[in-house]
Amino acid sequence: MTETSRRNTKSNDSTRRRIARPLAAAAIAVGLGAVGVCPAVAQPQGVAASAVSQTVLTAVPKAPAAAQQVAIKNFAFSPGTITVSKGTTVTWTNNDTDAHTVTSSGSSPLNSGTLAKGASYSYTFNTPGTFAYICSIHPFMHGTVVVQ
Repeated sequence: MTETSRRNTKSNDSTRRRIARPLAAAAIAVGLGAVGVCPAVAQPQGVAASAVSQTVLTAVPKAPAAAQQVAIKNFAFSPGTITVSKGTTVTWTNNDTDAHTVTSSGSSPLNSGTLAKGASYSYTFNTPGTFAYICSIHPFMHGTVVVQ
């Protein structure tokens, strides 16, 4: 190899290193930023979207709890015990020909008043706990709502 060609090769190697080092550093920084190790690194212009992956987590609002139904029929609450999530609305519907109530046993907040045939009473449970109730007209009728 002649002296001139050796100098040209050495010069080309030096130029390649000057270009390759910053490119490699940029590629590493972008890769680290994509996996969250270095979030301050901005995605360089011209990089295809598929080359850099980012995950964005967003808070999804919790859907309101579904309404639950309790039938009053044949002088009984059906179901007798119901388990619901906090925020659930429970609706009692009187399907008997006789009047009934949904009235708390103890410190529960339930007080429907008298429900004629076909009438309904709803209550939204926002506090966890166990809520016992009866029909004050027919105290042998009892039920429970468990709120989690």
